[in-house]
Amino acid sequence: MPHVIHDFTYDGTFEGLLSVYIKCIAMKVRPLDIRPDFMVNGKPYEERYLFVRTNAPQADRLYRYIGQCASAEIQQMMIDCFLTSLPRMETDLYELVSRAIRFGACISEDYEDETMKRIQMAIRDLYRESQTLVQAMDWRREGRVAVTSINPRNCVLPLIKNRILNDPGYDDILAYDRRHFLILMRNGSENDIIDIRHLPVPDVRDAHEVYEAFWPYVTGEMNVTGRVTGKDQIRDADSLDPLWRIA
Repeated sequence: MPHVIHDFTYDGTFEGLLSVYIKCIAMKVRPLDIRPDFMVNGKPYEERYLFVRTNAPQADRLYRYIGQCASAEIQQMMIDCFLTSLPRMETDLYELVSRAIRFGACISEDYEDETMKRIQMAIRDLYRESQTLVQAMDWRREGRVAVTSINPRNCVLPLIKNRILNDPGYDDILAYDRRHFLILMRNGSENDIIDIRHLPVPDVRDAHEVYEAFWPYVTGEMNVTGRVTGKDQIRDADSLDPLWRIA
């Protein structure tokens, strides 16, 4: 009997995860495990995982379809759940997506379902942490740049991005999430969240080390390995924003 793969890996982006769900629907399988590729590559169990290439247009269509057959509230729950540190987040989110397609918006009111309870509790924790963190961030000046390093349980930078960028007290900004390998930057009129987990990232913690390691990369002077690069290459790094602007 041929081996049926129920374990999947993806590039770590929201669009990539939705691409896995589309693959599962096409294969008519329920995923047993889904992990970002950096958690699988080079491990002894790598062969049992099927890597699913990200298809952003198809992911966009699935996201919009869920909004049509369920609600914008369910779309927001999907986004929020993706940002949480929920164990087995990917498979719990698959259950949310599959139920949204089958049953519609009413699933958000199913307070007895264990999967929904886990997701809702994780989302509450996400928002609590984001509120606490934005008030406690320790900014240090490096020339004209305000720099900080954070290590949150949840992926909070997309939630607190606008509050940070709209603070009139800072000019240029560099915030580094060393747990999720994300950089929030503002350089003049440019601002972005940049995913650097696929780069050879140095172990930096204090503000000066963060500035020395990443500000030349942000400005396009060099990348993390020290080679000269251009802003077009930097902008090719995975951003967490594009699909989420739909909501």
